[in-house]
Order: sequence, then structure tokens, then C-alpha cells
Amino acid sequence: TFPAKLWRLVNNPRVRSVRWDSQARGLLIDRPLFERELLSPGGAHVVAGEGAVPAPDSFQATHFDSFVRQLNLYGFHKVPGWVGSAVPGDARGWLHFSNPNFRRDRPDLLLRIKRLTRANRLRLAAGLEVRSRQPSRFQQ
Repeated sequence: TFPAKLWRLVNNPRVRSVRWDSQARGLLIDRPLFERELLSPGGAHVVAGEGAVPAPDSFQATHFDSFVRQLNLYGFHKVPGWVGSAVPGDARGWLHFSNPNFRRDRPDLLLRIKRLTRANRLRLAAGLEVRSRQPSRFQQ
């Protein structure tokens, strides 16, 4: 699922474009590097040692705006007014997104992140539970 793939990426030390914020409760994304590493139309690659290797969890989207749309569909919000750098001395700005159920120390909360489809929004408005399908053995 999208949240599980994102959680694996942000915890992968070889992925440089996505990292946890200082409280490990939000994502920091370096857009230009993210586009090269994980959204590349010719196949996403992670820089490792002497060359680039295919990213195991790259996204099918080829445009950053499509990726942000996916974040929004899963309940992530851009943190307003946050301007900063993820690394001291790094002058580039990073985009900051958060979701209360996306935390470094709580992978169990990923099951609470639901895709906000029209049908799921109607179920939530009616006070009904929105269930996620269980991840396949390949996604776990």
C-alpha cells in the first residue's frame, strides 16, 4: 500500500530525498532530489556507492504533483509556514508533510491510514467504519 511503501522509503538510509522531521512525526521531502530518485520516468534510482541502483519502492507517478495528490488522498497535509532545512548548513528548502498516523516509531498505525475515496468519505460521514484491505505477504 502507499503508506507502507512511503514508510519503508523514509526509513531506507539509501534514499536521500525523504527523511523524518525532528520529531519523527512528519516527512521532509527535497523535491528536486525526490523527482530524480523516485519519480524518474526512465526508472527511479538510488545513488549507492559507485553508481545508481534501481529504487525498490519507487512510485509509479512521474510527476511530483501526482505524488502530492496521493499524499492528500491518504490524509497527509502540508505543514503550513514551515520553511527550513533538514540538515544544518543545508540551504535548500524541504517540503514538510504530516499525518497523525505516520510515525517512525509506530508502524502499526499505518493500518489506520485510509485512502479518502468518495465512497470512504461517505462512509465516514455516515459514521461507518472504513476498512483497509490487509497487505499481501509481498507488501509486508
